[in-house]
Amino acid sequence: MNTLTMEQLTAENRGRKLALDTMNRISGIIGTLGTWRLRHKSRAQFAGLDARTLRDSGIDDAFRFIESNKPFWKK
Repeated sequence: MNTLTMEQLTAENRGRKLALDTMNRISGIIGTLGTWRLRHKSRAQFAGLDARTLRDSGIDDAFRFIESNKPFWKK
C-alpha cells in the first residue's frame, strides 16, 4: 500500500483547489459570454421592431434607439 506524506497530501489538495478554481473561472466566463450574446441578440431584435409594434407597446423611437445601441456588455 502506498502511504502519502503530509507534504504530498497538501500538494494534492492545492492541485485540486487550483483545478476547482480554474473550472469556476471558466464557468463564470462562459456564463458572461452567454449573457452578452443574449443581450446582443435581444437588442438586435428590439431594433428591428416596426413602428406599429412599438406604439402598441408604449415605446417611443428614442427609447428604442438608446436601448438598441447600448454595447452588449452594459445592462
